[in-house]
Amino acid sequence: MIKKGDVVKLKSGGPKMTVKGQGGPYWVCSWFDDLELKEGVFSAEQLEILN
Repeated sequence: MIKKGDVVKLKSGGPKMTVKGQGGPYWVCSWFDDLELKEGVFSAEQLEILN
């Protein structure tokens, strides 16, 4: 079960992301692209827990 603070990645690949919170059936995640902070919204089915 995904929860706030988990480190996740997309099942299809990509960077490690930190779960910031939940909005309805979706999870808000943030990650760094070099020095730029990015944010995105993903369904639980797209995410794999790493920690």
